[in-house]
Amino acid sequence: MNNNLIFVALSTFSEKDNSPLNLLNSSGINYKIHKSGKRITKQELLDDALDATIIIAGVEIYDIELLSKLINLKYIVRCGVGIDNIDLDYAKEKGIKILNTPDVPSLAVAELALSMFLMLSRNLLLQANLMADKKWVRVESHLLSNKNLGIFGYGRIGKKVIELCKPFGLNIYVCDPFYNSDNTIEENIKFVSKNELLNKADIISIHASNTTPGTYLLDESDFNLMKKGVFVVNLSRGGMINEEALYAALNTGQIAGAGLDVFEKEPYDGKLCELQNVILTPHSATSTLETRTAMEYECVEKSIMAAAQNI
Repeated sequence: MNNNLIFVALSTFSEKDNSPLNLLNSSGINYKIHKSGKRITKQELLDDALDATIIIAGVEIYDIELLSKLINLKYIVRCGVGIDNIDLDYAKEKGIKILNTPDVPSLAVAELALSMFLMLSRNLLLQANLMADKKWVRVESHLLSNKNLGIFGYGRIGKKVIELCKPFGLNIYVCDPFYNSDNTIEENIKFVSKNELLNKADIISIHASNTTPGTYLLDESDFNLMKKGVFVVNLSRGGMINEEALYAALNTGQIAGAGLDVFEKEPYDGKLCELQNVILTPHSATSTLETRTAMEYECVEKSIMAAAQNI
């Protein structure tokens, strides 16, 4: 097992809890850890992971150019759910196996989604900012209860969001290519087309993968189909929403507010930062201490098992 090299490409690893690092140390496997505290670059991967058979990966891109040069690589263990940052076809061609941690992050992402629903509904960001400026101003806000929630994606996270929202008595509309109006699960959950979801939802939350890269799930034409005053939340992937069109719709009031954790270009410092009706977080939906530690620990466990199979 000592001939295997695990390279930890994450921007942070075992930062607040030593259990993932302790497990790695106890395995007896040779390893290296990326320690810049920033997202790793392609050149850093080539410099530091060239000998690795296993990479514990974040959201950095693993394209043909990179994978073709990592000649010893046998496994990519993704710390998270999404694997669309990896050229899966080329990885398969090279015999590189892809593992991830699909179950652990669901609760953290769903809790952030619910937090954003409540913050947007009660206009909490604006109220807090006004109070910080010592301005005693009461602003318009709304109940979350009994509203129409539209969810794109009925996977682990979409289902967890629905579960957390049950006490609010929401009417839930789901758009997912694997389900249609013939599917019935619960009385208040309806599977609908994209257009019907856009027409009916008071809050729209995205928990889907982008199956057609280079296109937006929500663009200007989609915003025009929505109810005036809708809230839009995206905790899935950057590139799902046309950010320029969203900015325009927020300024006209067609969209009353938005919550975004992911962006087309990260780190994000664009025009949406200027708005008081937008909640922006730095791609941190899974970054609770408990979730991060559990994902890293699972990645180390899977890497150790992969190393054992690769002797």
